[in-house]
Amino acid sequence: MSNIDKRWGSWAKEPSPIAEEDIVSTHSCDVLILGAGISGMSCALRAAQGGAKVTVMEKGAKWSARGGNIGVAGSKYMKSLGYENDIDALSREWIKRCGSRCSEELVRLYFTRSSDAMDWLLDIVTAPEYGARPELQSCIYRGETYREHMGSHRIFDGPMAKKGLRPGAADAVHAMYCEALKLGVEFRFNCSACRLIKESGRVTAAIGSSPDGYVRVNASKGVVIATGDISGNDEMCADLAPLANRCPKIYTPVGQNTGDGHRLGLWAGGSFEAQPFPLMLHPQAYFFSSLCFLFVDKKGRRFMNEDNYIQGKCNALLSKNMDYAWSIMDSAWAEKIPATLPYGGGIFWDIDHGPDDTQFPTEKFAGMLERGLKAGTAVMADSFEALGEKMGVDVESFAASAAKYNAACAAGRDGDFGKRSELLIPLDKPPYYALKFGSAVLAIVGGLRVDGNMAVLDENSDAVEGLYAIGNAAGGRYGVDYPMVIPGNSHGTALTFGYVLGEHISK
Repeated sequence: MSNIDKRWGSWAKEPSPIAEEDIVSTHSCDVLILGAGISGMSCALRAAQGGAKVTVMEKGAKWSARGGNIGVAGSKYMKSLGYENDIDALSREWIKRCGSRCSEELVRLYFTRSSDAMDWLLDIVTAPEYGARPELQSCIYRGETYREHMGSHRIFDGPMAKKGLRPGAADAVHAMYCEALKLGVEFRFNCSACRLIKESGRVTAAIGSSPDGYVRVNASKGVVIATGDISGNDEMCADLAPLANRCPKIYTPVGQNTGDGHRLGLWAGGSFEAQPFPLMLHPQAYFFSSLCFLFVDKKGRRFMNEDNYIQGKCNALLSKNMDYAWSIMDSAWAEKIPATLPYGGGIFWDIDHGPDDTQFPTEKFAGMLERGLKAGTAVMADSFEALGEKMGVDVESFAASAAKYNAACAAGRDGDFGKRSELLIPLDKPPYYALKFGSAVLAIVGGLRVDGNMAVLDENSDAVEGLYAIGNAAGGRYGVDYPMVIPGNSHGTALTFGYVLGEHISK
């Protein structure tokens, strides 16, 4: 049975072999890692700590990191603050939200080992050499239906944050990179992996394209694909995750996440998880916050229960072919938003802050609102009719939607969408604001099928010997959707699976 679908585009066609005479140099190591992001770097450092000779082949000019939060099930730091998760309950919740289409083995591996990985990382980044400190993200959704749990760590005050990079993953990857250098890990930057070599059925090497020509690196213990996702390859997205091409894509480094590792694994005999691949979606296109009061579509009509988490809001827009919608609030937002947070919240509803910050950051939100009004991603008017005109929606429909919503708030019951009574808060203090929000793809979190050792699997679920995949090149974590059981869990699984594989492959 072929592992390549005949309906796929030209991206799936295996290129011709690279001739031996075109290879300018050959090198050897125990473990070769393709990609220097958070998953690849954690694997490289942990394997080197286990005594392996490690080489990292990276497409870009340096290591890469994006985003702020790294979500794990637990850590010593969390425990010191009085937070401890029930990993059995969270495992069940995760599997349920993924429609039981995720790999239970991988989910369990994440929940049982992520605390080890985070403790290891925090020991590194808080050392005097780096001087960073951790903090937990406290803006989580607190409603029962989509409840999120504490565990999302962010790293502050490290060398990269002091240089102006976003606090979080950048300082994590930087510190791991520096520690890896101390242990002799070899980094080949500006070297894009383009072919895997198999000998007697086993992956034994990779060939990379560098400015000096093709370079071959032999790896006696295995090759690890840690090349990120397929967001930057529209053709692959059309075949494997078509909804991704209907949203803005927010990923860095731009031009690098083009599915290189996915293709390499496929050509080496690996297989993909079921399609379409899951998307990590945030409602951060246009205005940066969507809140929870009244949502209307481009015709001014209410279309969903606004009491939802970030992925749910985005899916609701995509299901109706909407590139954006409008979130309505009134001038009493400084009192009304904080009143909603005990019942809901989460990023783009609350504003990201630490657990010791008990007050909603009104000044920060006011600044966002002012910038939105100047940029046109927010509009303001003294009446719903005037607001509808500025939004460009059907004024009559919008005014009727707002009136009906306020009537539901007065009655304490939402007959249209079943919103909880605690969140039926009327919009009755002009002037009124409309915030334009839309879905954005942060990552396509699907890929090569792997087992509990992160070994790539073929169509028969047998391991492709010598080949592994982690991070967003690996599938199985999510199945159909990105579950915000713990925010930041894509980074968390990348860290954890890199850490665990580094231990395993170095033996």
